[in-house]
Amino acid sequence: MITKREKLQYVYVFLTDLAALAASVILAWLIVGGIMGQLLPYSVLDWVQALVLLVLAYTVTFFCFDQTENIVKRTRGQEAKLSIKSNLLMMVIYSAFLTLSKAVLQDSRYFLVGVVSFNLFLLPAAHGLLKKLLVKAPDSLQNETLVGIVTTGDHAGKMIREISNDWSRRVCGVALLEATGDAIGTKVENIEIKANYDTFMNWLRRAALDEVYIDVPMDSGESFIPYLEEMESMGLTVHFRMPLLDRIEESCCNETSSARLCRDLGRCAGGNLVTMATIEPKLRDQILKRLMDILGSLVGCIISIPIIAITAIPLKLESPGPLFFKQKRVGRNGRIFYIHKLRSMYMDAEERKKELMAQNEMNGLMFKMQDDPRITKVGKFIRKTSIDELPQFFDVLRGDMSLVGTRPPTLDEYKQYESHHKRRLSMKPGITGLWQVSGRSDIEDFEDVVKLDVEYIDNWSLWGDIKILFKTVWVVFAGRGAK
Repeated sequence: MITKREKLQYVYVFLTDLAALAASVILAWLIVGGIMGQLLPYSVLDWVQALVLLVLAYTVTFFCFDQTENIVKRTRGQEAKLSIKSNLLMMVIYSAFLTLSKAVLQDSRYFLVGVVSFNLFLLPAAHGLLKKLLVKAPDSLQNETLVGIVTTGDHAGKMIREISNDWSRRVCGVALLEATGDAIGTKVENIEIKANYDTFMNWLRRAALDEVYIDVPMDSGESFIPYLEEMESMGLTVHFRMPLLDRIEESCCNETSSARLCRDLGRCAGGNLVTMATIEPKLRDQILKRLMDILGSLVGCIISIPIIAITAIPLKLESPGPLFFKQKRVGRNGRIFYIHKLRSMYMDAEERKKELMAQNEMNGLMFKMQDDPRITKVGKFIRKTSIDELPQFFDVLRGDMSLVGTRPPTLDEYKQYESHHKRRLSMKPGITGLWQVSGRSDIEDFEDVVKLDVEYIDNWSLWGDIKILFKTVWVVFAGRGAK
């Protein structure tokens, strides 16, 4: 569910960034055109076309980034990185728009560089001003959510601090169930104690509140149902903690895995159902990742065809047999698919593998061997240069794989998996991944591979995929990592 803060932040940040861009355009026009004299006398229509394309490029760039993160929590360093990434992407998109539309202003590169250069500094500055406005004067914006808390003394401080981190919410008071009459009117975490167990409903009936957070020690919840019914009848949004869910997490999850979970409340067979699952990327990010896979694999297929054709001649001469190696692999959450590679081994490689298992250099479920006798001379070359992986671009185009993901295991490896190993299969397998660009030849423990794959899954981002792709190009051309 999209929160009120996320909705408001989309609007505020969009308008703030647009204002920063407008200021950058004005500065670029004044300095590049007025002081430097590098702007030709373009017509009004030329300027309108260029500015419309710039706004369009800005809009596309804006929605390429996750705007749901609380902007107030972002550090200056994070703001600087965001500014660099967004401005570089906007420059690329804007340049493409200018070229495709054959706009007259595409000849004025000084103007484009000037806009991006000024915006690199104005964007973080504008975000800083917006943060101050959101933190110091949310009530003046007339859009804050008024919150009341019903809890106990040992939970009050943590709840107040957590909710107060959200600039769109203001905690108006707290009811401590065990509080004495003398404690009412005092403060906890600078928030006034408004009521205790005997008076909290009277406070909720009269106070100006939009939402109520309830964190009380109730196992069955039966005694609190009448209060919840009355709160619902008042039209309040009620958030209440579920101790049972806490106990389930304590039993089966550690602190890190708990943070990775999403919790949804639904209905099934006439009853309420709590769903716990690993957080998936947003639909927008999934679509963008698939689009990147399609475009990247199309380019990869076009580049691969002549390389495969040239490689096929010496490969077939050295080892007669099929040009391509087709093997069953295990994909996302245990799905079986066929992976395709250029054959780099002799035809009896699978049978000979059993004889060589004693020489396996990997600790765990993967097989790796220095100077593997099953690999042909041409095979060593195409493995070293990763040419044997080129047919996988067709697997990506079909949707069985992604450009970036985790290494898909063989069926034999998968049958030996322990429960925590399957976690690395919770995303679609990829041609390359974090393991491949992290010195894979130096990693000799399968558990280390699992850690890298889980790290990739837990911290996934589109920018992360792009970084891995660039690192992969460097690793391939440097001849590092593959054996």
